[in-house]
Amino acid sequence: MHEKIVDAIVELIRKDEHFIDFASYPLRGKNVSGEILLKEPSAVVSGVEIVQDVCKRFNLTIQFSCKDGDVVKKGSVAKISGDAYNLLICERTILNILSFMSGVATKVRNIVEKTNGKVKIAATRKTIPFVGELQKLAVIHGGGDTHRLNLSDCAMIKDNHIKLYGSISEAVKQVKKILSFSKKIEVEAETEQMAFEACEAGADIVMLDNFSPQEACRVAKALKEKYPNVIIELSGGVNPDKIEEYLCEYIDVISIGRLTSEVKYIDFSLEME
Repeated sequence: MHEKIVDAIVELIRKDEHFIDFASYPLRGKNVSGEILLKEPSAVVSGVEIVQDVCKRFNLTIQFSCKDGDVVKKGSVAKISGDAYNLLICERTILNILSFMSGVATKVRNIVEKTNGKVKIAATRKTIPFVGELQKLAVIHGGGDTHRLNLSDCAMIKDNHIKLYGSISEAVKQVKKILSFSKKIEVEAETEQMAFEACEAGADIVMLDNFSPQEACRVAKALKEKYPNVIIELSGGVNPDKIEEYLCEYIDVISIGRLTSEVKYIDFSLEME
């Protein structure tokens, strides 16, 4: 399922190895085993399936005691064994994947739990270059929504589109001419007037951009009363630490760039037996 991602990771490991890992070369052919340990009190683990697939490529056997999305406590999360050389050249990359993805998943889960299911918490396209797919997968493991995975997932009309088309109505009109019936149109609105224009033009989703919590709820309520089927997304300037302030029965989605643009690694280590 993650074949292309795994291919890229294997290529990265081989590039890191370069010609030879001199520190590990004398150990080739020696069968060894060890444990991957979580060094922090708890975390939402992410990257399990990716790491398992990477290990297969290097003939390493790894057995996790958890699965992606599980909350794990400090201590052993996996046992790994195989040729010492292969294990050592993979070590740092494997730990980086778990640390990086678990950091995203843990952050997402912490925010999702504060909402009590009242709203979807979504990522944005503010991902780190080259690892965006890993981040979006981690968002899923954390219980969040991926939002768009690529530009063709949804036609999102933003401020620069509106400037170039001349108006929201014209932008929606032109995009509708070529958009598949299976796709939605989302419009970024910076004012209440823009939000209503988007709905009137036939947008499926309206993003309220950089609205205060109180103003967002007021505008969302007005939009839902006239256009009950429109999806209301709140984005821009949302403080994850104060997510409760943004909860409103009329807002369907809150998207937060900081879910992926700021990453705090979770500490994992490998200890040989």
